[in-house]
Amino acid sequence: MSPSRRLGLRPGARLYALLLAAAALVCTAPATAGAASAPGADPDVTRSGPVVLVGVPGLLWEDVTPERTPALWELAETGAIGNVSIRTATSRTCPTDGWLSVSAGQRALAERDHFTVCEAAPEPVADGSGATVPGYGSYIEQNAGAPFAAPVGMLGQTVRDRGGLTLAAGPGAALGAADESGRVDHYVDTARELTSERLRGVSLAVVELPELTRLYPELSAGREADGQGAAEADPAEPGPDLPEWERDEALERIDSRMAALTGLLPEGASLTVVGVSMDTGPSQLTVAMSGKKADGGVTGPGAYLASESTRRPGLVALTDTSVTVLAALGMRPAEPTGGRAWQLGERPGDTGEAVDRLVAFNTAAVVVGSAVPGFFSGLVALQLLIYAAAAYALHRYSDCERGKRALVLSVTRVVALAGAAFPVASYLANLIPWWTADTPPLALLASVLAADALVVALAVAGPWRRSILGPMTVVAGATTVVLFLDLCFGANLQMNSPTGYSPIVAGRFYGIGNIAFATFATGMLMAVAGVAHVLISRGRRRAAVATALVVGAASVLIVGWPGLGTDFGGVIALIPGLAVTTMMIAGVRITPVRLAVVGVFAVAAISLLAWMDYLRPIADRSHFGAFATQVVNGEAGTVLARKLGAMLGTLGNWHLTLLAAGALLFLFAVLNRPGNWRIGALQRAYEYAPTLRAGLTGSLVTALVGFAANDSGVAIPALALTVAVPLTLSACVWALQQRDQDPDPAPERIGYAQQM
Repeated sequence: MSPSRRLGLRPGARLYALLLAAAALVCTAPATAGAASAPGADPDVTRSGPVVLVGVPGLLWEDVTPERTPALWELAETGAIGNVSIRTATSRTCPTDGWLSVSAGQRALAERDHFTVCEAAPEPVADGSGATVPGYGSYIEQNAGAPFAAPVGMLGQTVRDRGGLTLAAGPGAALGAADESGRVDHYVDTARELTSERLRGVSLAVVELPELTRLYPELSAGREADGQGAAEADPAEPGPDLPEWERDEALERIDSRMAALTGLLPEGASLTVVGVSMDTGPSQLTVAMSGKKADGGVTGPGAYLASESTRRPGLVALTDTSVTVLAALGMRPAEPTGGRAWQLGERPGDTGEAVDRLVAFNTAAVVVGSAVPGFFSGLVALQLLIYAAAAYALHRYSDCERGKRALVLSVTRVVALAGAAFPVASYLANLIPWWTADTPPLALLASVLAADALVVALAVAGPWRRSILGPMTVVAGATTVVLFLDLCFGANLQMNSPTGYSPIVAGRFYGIGNIAFATFATGMLMAVAGVAHVLISRGRRRAAVATALVVGAASVLIVGWPGLGTDFGGVIALIPGLAVTTMMIAGVRITPVRLAVVGVFAVAAISLLAWMDYLRPIADRSHFGAFATQVVNGEAGTVLARKLGAMLGTLGNWHLTLLAAGALLFLFAVLNRPGNWRIGALQRAYEYAPTLRAGLTGSLVTALVGFAANDSGVAIPALALTVAVPLTLSACVWALQQRDQDPDPAPERIGYAQQM
């Protein structure tokens, strides 16, 4: 007898299970790279060079135009281009932080009085034709004990160990090119002093063009180095963005420097341009470009840049720069770093369109970043308002006339569904190009509200609206399907979403974010409960259990599979919640021994995924494999300590803590409190739909474990409850609406509930 027949599955149910399994297999199939490796990545060949890295603090794609910066535009037309996420070890990336991160290939930071205060790089001390950065050892020591343990000096030391020579032009460039002793082989004060002779024989040349930063006011906006304007601004204090006229002058000077530098490069030299920091104005994505000198100019493949760090065409990370430079030299770091070598991806053939897309992507990131505080404040206020209004309605109108009570309860149900649909609506909003509107913040809000209204309309439009869990299941199912498909097709809905992740914050670039995980897991468990209710009411408990297992297994796979969900803590959190929900649907008693077995299985599953990722090439590993490497090397304790500190620190986020507390208070003190209906609304809903208890309990278990297992901490239960509690409220309202028609539960329904 086939397994499906032993479970009691009918042909239609067997087909349904097979389709779900097929979807999981398709989504978890090894993803193709879709991008070719950058040329020159052979680790066994040392090239003569030079490889020239130009760092331009504050350079944005909106600055690069044919009229204002013709030299940069020409490089954009023929070379490979992309946005670069400049996030370092702090939320504000000063030039010194950026250059140290380039040096280390890992997120680094420079010591300063306050994280918002940027300080200029120290002036190197001449040592023959070379120079030494004073106090460089303090940078190494500080970062060695920092959370990311950035190996400052790695780039320059690797070049020196392979017999290469380094050149730096400018104090910041010296920070990036120095070896572990703080020394560069050749040094000049500014890019103006570079000549063909100085570049000859050099393996790596690092050049700083600081005209857009306020740390060197004597070099900004065309002011010559005679001290004019030096008193106009305190270089240690971050200020607003440069005035437009001043920025235009600075860009003209930068472009002329780039044109001159391009003319100096020998044939075959590699050129890389990176906006290494942003010390004026809000944090943004900066410029990344690369090409090679040939036939008198700099040419390239005309592609978008990408990397395994981001897995998104047109987006790379600052820490990728050092690995990319070394790959161009035929070298690689002695130890793995946080960066990955740049790759090439397809881009529009028209340069203007390609650049416009990069500008639009940055615009979306900036708008979402500025909208997140207000969005979550609004979400908390909205949810608490729903709870307060529902509590008032349930109490005030319990003794009112039937017609008025029915209207109030109907409105309450729709509002509850709208509250539960709000998180998935924030992802669906990215189907609308709101970032191209004249007022992107208003367009974002309108898009979220429109998507929310669409989901709610679907929930209350069909015949399922007459059942207790019908509308709830539609909203939960929509949440599950949207995020499942989003993961299958590159997680584009999560990128630059208020409840997703931001390339500026750079906590994650691909896979499922912690907030999205909480939304997805809760939606899946509540949807499974809704489907199980229908199947069990038709006497098909085995089919209900099989559905829970198939949907749950597909969800665990896509959450945990490297390159798709890639969520380490998500697997650990989802398996216990799924197990509890499935056991309750099956009518199996939950015991400590069974929970312990589930915990062991969860740890084994995540260990297997991490080990499989560890066996892949270093450049292809996700953070699963990186963590396995740290376990093997005995470095995992530092990572776990950092994540534990981050998790506990989230309790200080009063918005999310208040949201979680308010949801729990409403669930157990309002919905579960006996009133004029003689039993609590929650208990009455359980009588009509016992599987609701299974979905809600599993969601609470996942939220609790997720809180402990993720560095997002309280955000996991806060968002899980944002979905689960309004959905539960919608079911409770339906149960109360049946009071007049069915004041006492039927005996067969009581027996059905007792089976659960």
